[in-house]
Amino acid sequence: MYIKNHSMSALPKWLSLYLKTPHVHDELANHGGDSPEQWDTLFNRLDSLTAEDISSRAIEISQLLQNGNTNLESQSQWHFDPLPFMFSKSEWALLEEGIKQRTILLNKIQQDIYGEQKLLLDGHISAQQLYQDSNYLREGFSLPPEELKLFFTALDVYRTPSGEFKVLADHCQCPLGMGLLVESRIIARRIMAEEFAECNVQQIKGFLKHFQEGINEYTQYMEDPRVVILTQGSDDPNYNEHAFLSAYFGYTLVQSADLTVRNGEVCLKSLQGLGKINVIIRWVADRFIDSLEQTEYSLHGIPGLLQAVREGSVKVLNPFGSGVLSSPVIQCNLAKLSEQLLNKPLIIGEPNYYNVEQAKALDWDLLEFVSYKNKRVKLDGTKDVDKITLLIDEEPDNYYFQDKPIFSTAPFWDDGKLIAKPVIFRCYALTTKNGVEVLPSALCFSNEISNDPNVSGWIKDTWINTADKTDLDLHNVPNPIKKRMDVTLLEGVISSRTAEHLFWLGRYLERCENTVRILRIFIDRYTELAISPDATRLNIVGRFSNAIRTQHIVYPYIEQQAKLDDFDPLLSKQVAFQLLADEQCAGSIINTLKYLSNAAVQTRELLSHDSRRMIDDINTQVQLLKNININISTRAMQSMLDRIIGSIMAFNGSIADCMPNSNGWFLLEIGRRIERSIQITSLSSALLTEELDESEEIGLIEAVLSCQVSLVTHKRRYRMYQSIGTGLELLLLDAEYPRSLLFQLEQINQLCQHLPTKRRPGLIAAHEKAILLSKTTCYLTEKDYLQKSVEGQRQQLIEFSHNIRMNLDTFCDVLLLQYFSHTQTANKLNWTNIEQAQS
Repeated sequence: MYIKNHSMSALPKWLSLYLKTPHVHDELANHGGDSPEQWDTLFNRLDSLTAEDISSRAIEISQLLQNGNTNLESQSQWHFDPLPFMFSKSEWALLEEGIKQRTILLNKIQQDIYGEQKLLLDGHISAQQLYQDSNYLREGFSLPPEELKLFFTALDVYRTPSGEFKVLADHCQCPLGMGLLVESRIIARRIMAEEFAECNVQQIKGFLKHFQEGINEYTQYMEDPRVVILTQGSDDPNYNEHAFLSAYFGYTLVQSADLTVRNGEVCLKSLQGLGKINVIIRWVADRFIDSLEQTEYSLHGIPGLLQAVREGSVKVLNPFGSGVLSSPVIQCNLAKLSEQLLNKPLIIGEPNYYNVEQAKALDWDLLEFVSYKNKRVKLDGTKDVDKITLLIDEEPDNYYFQDKPIFSTAPFWDDGKLIAKPVIFRCYALTTKNGVEVLPSALCFSNEISNDPNVSGWIKDTWINTADKTDLDLHNVPNPIKKRMDVTLLEGVISSRTAEHLFWLGRYLERCENTVRILRIFIDRYTELAISPDATRLNIVGRFSNAIRTQHIVYPYIEQQAKLDDFDPLLSKQVAFQLLADEQCAGSIINTLKYLSNAAVQTRELLSHDSRRMIDDINTQVQLLKNININISTRAMQSMLDRIIGSIMAFNGSIADCMPNSNGWFLLEIGRRIERSIQITSLSSALLTEELDESEEIGLIEAVLSCQVSLVTHKRRYRMYQSIGTGLELLLLDAEYPRSLLFQLEQINQLCQHLPTKRRPGLIAAHEKAILLSKTTCYLTEKDYLQKSVEGQRQQLIEFSHNIRMNLDTFCDVLLLQYFSHTQTANKLNWTNIEQAQS
């Protein structure tokens, strides 16, 4: 026991309290070994820390782990423990050898059951039970032998009370958790840098490098290889992990709607058109991968993908049908199959399995009852005796018993103290041309409800001790000889779906910023009216309130004027609250922030760490907005608006320096410029088209300029004389002023040069015509023409704003049709209706 080697007085109080508590099957207290050097080194480094120090580390780790990892609508999250789990070098050597052996065995089984099927013919695997398993894909039988090799696998390991390691489950089709492991290691290195160095922890960079080199083996002779990570999308609870791996490895993150099969090749739908894909790292289950050949329809499938694999035009990792390796008919016979295929016993085995006849003589209290058809459905031998007996009487050959796994526990930091939680270790292996590589760490997780790392719970970083620092040099890999593809400057292509989300991300950013500024000005004006009431201020506040309520100056920017004669100043706060936090108001700030957050999630793999932190701040603001009511003070509203616009500006700054003008990123800037142009025209047409008294007009133009952060510039430029005309000239017609309408149009025109050309030479594209027409209108228009009124209305300004708005709408429609329309997902055919129509 660990306690034998240490006096309680030498241990920190928070650790000694844990060790004083009786533990029957604990990794630290019962399985540390006689000389747990790996634990000694760690706690020698931590013995000076108090419980408060550990808690502060836990808080910091939680904040770092949740950056961009929580969905707005879902509050489930992982708890990353500040104390790592330690494996000794000898313990890990045993596990590593067992993992390698098991991976080789599973590879042989995979190739046999979809190849010669000798194991079935010789009776080592029951053909009846195998064919009944939903994970067995008959479509995989026709795949070439080279397409059956496993690439990346994982297995869940637990320790029995005797100290022996057992395998709980194998994960061969979509091994989840590696992204979470890598991210937790990055955080652990930051928080516990000194402890990490002192404990001589094996690094995982070598394995990750082998991961990429293994993929490069399939593309080494290609000039411009394309590797994508296939995910179900943001609705997948593991989407954040997929996005993290995409950003870490630099591979394009795609969904099924981003891919199509043409002439036997899988192609990515990008702004440039269709581009051939060479390798797909898939995180979509076998049964839903190709809705053309498979009976189960899925929106996440790619019709024709299996045929493309057969023709060898694309490599899918892991191969189809590998999910069957986790089925009971394989797992129950692995020990025998190891003797048959490897001539060796399994180093790490499963819990003992028993058929129905064998189990009759055993104590069911220690057993679980499992179906061959669905391993996830388990009955407890103690609680479900009646159900088990009934099922045995009906179909005894379809069920089996296994020992109940008894998980060891490990210390986790919870509420200022260490508590024991059951743990499972998910280990990862990689099959390469040089053999099997094992990731020198594991995802140590605890979820007492389901024991499934796909469900949020507790995780630890797992450290493998190297015993001494000289071992570190043994893992240094020599630099490989550069291939031609290594020196080719290639930039990853993003899908047109992602490009469209970037466009809308830009629009939501600008829309939110503009709405916040409008609301701040409106609150300032109506509080000023309450302090100093007069007719001019009353009219200005009334016009702003009318424009907000009728949504002329906020989304959806309705153009039709609706006269509201009676204005009650007492309703101003209600109008402000609705624009701030009313989820029923389409253009409210809370709704715009939610749209912004969703667009950011869809492009998460492109965002930096700091950008994701800002999105977390925005999500926090959304939750605060949900909890306020109409009784909130105007001061509190202004404070919330200040925090929101601060987060928006910080997000803008975090992406400004890292946003290239290629690869779809320029669409974010186009979206921003389009939205700002619509806002400028909407403000002008809603508030400045009616001729008023000079004092009221000056008050209105100052309010409009304040909304566009242009008031100071206007006063400095037109020091001698200020009017509606000077304001319109600055706001609409100045090509060199960064906040003017004409400047936005010029920027859009330049950004459009990055769009792929979809027209014949010598012709102007439709979206270019719309911008050119708007630019020409601005250049040919004078401020005197716009400010001129007839019968109290500036009809020319109304027509000018309307024409610009129509051109901008046309531009957006053409952009949608030419570059984004193919992102529409396919719909399932209703064969019943088709047959009825034909009859």
